[in-house]
Amino acid sequence: MENQIEILNLTQQNFIKLVDSVTEEQFNKIPSGFGNNIIWNFAHIFSALQLLCYGRSGLPLRLDESFVNTYKIGTKPESHVSMEQYSTIKQYASTSLLKLKEDYDAGVFNDFKPFATSTGFVINSVETALRYVTMHHGLHLGYAMALKKLVL
Repeated sequence: MENQIEILNLTQQNFIKLVDSVTEEQFNKIPSGFGNNIIWNFAHIFSALQLLCYGRSGLPLRLDESFVNTYKIGTKPESHVSMEQYSTIKQYASTSLLKLKEDYDAGVFNDFKPFATSTGFVINSVETALRYVTMHHGLHLGYAMALKKLVL
């Protein structure tokens, strides 16, 4: 579990560096032929973490439910994200992982509901969910890196 948190933290810090390296206009831009933007990808990883770990365990989400619903799978950017909103999303990078570790150490993820992802991978525990989330974070970081090349 410690390694998963370290990897997630590293990926999130790299995401912050990427978003910090572009302007507000650039992180909101949806290039032609694409369905989302850099900031959506960054916010989406926090939504996915909440839904996969807390939601699948029948626990209350640790982030604002409207935020989670705005960036969950199947959504797309619906409005401009301001620098102030980005600051809030950036705070989620540290607070969500700290709370996740606290909750994991407290043993709150006891009632995990197994499910299969769209790729057919079965997630049957919070530990498996965290391994999947690690891959998911990397996937969206890579996607955002590609989008950066298109918005510069």
